[in-house]
Amino acid sequence: MGDFKAAPGDESVVVDGTSFALNGHNVSYRFHVDGTGDLRSDHFGGRVSGPIPDDPAPVIDGWTGMPDRVRREFPDQGRGDFRIPAVRIHQTEGHSVSAFLYQSHEVVKGKPGLPGLPATFGGDDDATTLIIHLYDKYSDVAADLSYTVFPTYNAIVRSTSITNKGKGAITVESLASISVDFPREELEMVGLHGDWAREAHRQRRKVDYGVQR
Repeated sequence: MGDFKAAPGDESVVVDGTSFALNGHNVSYRFHVDGTGDLRSDHFGGRVSGPIPDDPAPVIDGWTGMPDRVRREFPDQGRGDFRIPAVRIHQTEGHSVSAFLYQSHEVVKGKPGLPGLPATFGGDDDATTLIIHLYDKYSDVAADLSYTVFPTYNAIVRSTSITNKGKGAITVESLASISVDFPREELEMVGLHGDWAREAHRQRRKVDYGVQR
C-alpha cells in the first residue's frame, strides 16, 4: 500500500502507484487497488500521513473470498457481495451481474461539470479532482468515479458516471455516487429540515440496523 511520506497541506490529491490519498486541511480519504483490480477503502476520517496497514485477511477473488466482508469502494452486483450495491445494471443478456475493475486514473485541476445536472463547482485554485476509470470487460460498460477535494472546506465531493461501450441496450437500475463502510460503533445521523424563514433545524437520530431513510 502507498507510503505517502510527503503529503503537505497543499497536496490535496496524492497518488502512489495505485494507492490514492485525498487530503483536506483536517480530513483524509484513502483507498487502493487490490490484486484483483477491485478498489478497497482504507480510511475516511481525520487527517493522516504515512502508510495505513492493510486488512490482515487475504483477498480471495470469487465466492469463497466473501467480498462483502472487505471495504469495497464501488460494490457491484452479483459477485458474492451481499451489501446494497453502489451500481445495479440490467445487462443486454438479461442478468444484473457486473464486474467493474480498475483500468486507469487521472488527476485534473478544478472540478469538471456535470452537464444537465445541478452540482458544486470550483476553479483550479479551489479544488483538485481524481478520476478513477473502471471497466467491465464482460458487458463493455465503463464507470468513472470522480473525487473532487475542496481542501479549505474539508469537503470531498463525489460523482459517478456510466458509459455503455457495447452494442446492446442496458438499463441502469440504481447508481450511487458514494458507498462507505463505517465501523461497528455508536453512530448518529444529522439532518437539517425546515421551511422558508425557519431553515436548518438540526435533527439527530441513531444509526440502527437496516436501511436508513
